Amino acid sequence: MDETIFSKVDDYLIDLFSLDDDVLKRVRESIKENEMPEISVSANQGQFLYMMAKLCNAKQILEIGALGGYSTIWLARALDGNGKLTSIELELKHAEVAKENIARAGLSDKVEILVGDALKILPELVKDKMLTDLIFIDAEKTQYVSYFNYAVKLAKKGTVIIADNVIREGQILEENSSDEMVNGAKKYNEMLSKSDKVITSIVQQVGKKAYDGMAISIVK
Repeated sequence: MDETIFSKVDDYLIDLFSLDDDVLKRVRESIKENEMPEISVSANQGQFLYMMAKLCNAKQILEIGALGGYSTIWLARALDGNGKLTSIELELKHAEVAKENIARAGLSDKVEILVGDALKILPELVKDKMLTDLIFIDAEKTQYVSYFNYAVKLAKKGTVIIADNVIREGQILEENSSDEMVNGAKKYNEMLSKSDKVITSIVQQVGKKAYDGMAISIVK
């Protein structure tokens, strides 16, 4: 099968449901203009995250990895009333771009960007006893297991934990991969398979971002 069909179908669905509005298009432009990695979720994946947040009636969302704020905006748009989203971003430049995009989207009152190493910030959130309804992990793949271990401390029964990029174009099947990102994803998937804290389904995805997938876990 010609794999370009996946991207074409993605475009068809994005156009059909008018998913990429002017605000979201501007986010992508700003990422390119600032020479940041163009690795944000696709519009279809953004809509998926939005729906997941709506389905669990999220009031408090935690995001690990903001980049330019594309997924942040999708998730924040799902919040009703006094709902809040806290996003952790390692790179100051990325955080500044994200803040500008979030302000342009009219969501500054709902979103807080924390700048720094997530593994240093997450313990502070645990100390503050933050409880979340949905956690989206899309940062350093080699640290996914560590992020998860903090995520469950910030969760309650029914909290949804979503981790992106866990299929790595099928490279997780390689037994002796030298790719740290692949090995990080494999360790995360294997950890989930043995965890008694969550119920997990891993969804394979194809589209504009080629072949990958998300792990969707619900805290018991």
